[in-house]
Amino acid sequence: MKHFIVLLTLLPFFTFCGQQKNKEETSQTPQTQESISGNYSATYYLIRHAEKVRTDPKDPDPVLNIDGMVRAKRWASYFEPIKIDEIYITKYLRTKQTISLIAQQKQISPKRYDPNTVYSEEFLKQTNGKTVLIAGHSNTTPQLVNQLIGEEKFEDMDDNDNSTLFKVTINGNDKKVETITVDM
Repeated sequence: MKHFIVLLTLLPFFTFCGQQKNKEETSQTPQTQESISGNYSATYYLIRHAEKVRTDPKDPDPVLNIDGMVRAKRWASYFEPIKIDEIYITKYLRTKQTISLIAQQKQISPKRYDPNTVYSEEFLKQTNGKTVLIAGHSNTTPQLVNQLIGEEKFEDMDDNDNSTLFKVTINGNDKKVETITVDM
C-alpha cells in the first residue's frame, strides 16, 4: 500500500521537459497507405491511455485516476522484458502518465506526436528497424493501426477499453496485427 501511495503521489509529476515536437504538427490530412512506399521493418505497440478522472466533463486534459495509475504500473510490468527503442505520446497528461514508468524503466525520453499527422514516410523512416511504443486515445489508436497495416480493420475503441494492446509488425509488404488484452 505504501508503494501505491508513493506512485499515486509522484505519477502526476512525471512530465517530460525534453519532449520533441514533430515537424508534422500541423492540420494536415493523414496520408493514406497508397502514398507511402518503401521497404520498412518495425514493431509497434499501440495502447490507449489508462483510466482518467471523469469528474469534470469540461476538462480537456484530465489526469489518470487511481485505476489508471494502477494500470500504468501494470503496463510497466508488461513492457519490462520487451526491448523498446522509442516512445511516442500525445500532448495530453494522461498519455504521459500512462507511459511514465515505462519511459523511466527504459530510460527513453518520449517524443510528442500529433495523431492526425504522425503517419508518414518520415515516421516510417525514423522508426525503421525499431520497436516503438505509442500511447494514444480511443479514436486515434485504432486509426494509426489501420494506417500502419494499410486497411480499415479497426473501429474506435470503447470508451471503457484501457486494456487493449495492438502489436503491429511490419516487414516490407508483410504487415501483421495482433490484439492483446492486458488486464490489471
